[in-house]
Amino acid sequence: MQHLTYGYTSVLVSDSVADVVLAYAAALSQSRLSDVVTVPTTDFSGLPSSSRMLLAPGIALMSEPAPDDVLEADERAFVAELRARIVAVLAAGAVAPSRSTM
Repeated sequence: MQHLTYGYTSVLVSDSVADVVLAYAAALSQSRLSDVVTVPTTDFSGLPSSSRMLLAPGIALMSEPAPDDVLEADERAFVAELRARIVAVLAAGAVAPSRSTM
């Protein structure tokens, strides 16, 4: 698990989500693009939740280790979607429209 810090707020996410969100933010920054992403998170009670984030050049984003959560949700679809967006951004210089389900 990771604390993903955006602005002055930190959210709890899985390691794979933190890695792919940071990679996507870097790809967007490199391409001078932005996107809004609904990130799967875990709330203070340990229940699945989500947070919408604007990823854009100049917006600070960081992650740091957090205690592991044995109830960590399966976010493979989210990770696969962001990996596809990274490829699109880096290959074509454009980002696919964000989906309301993401």
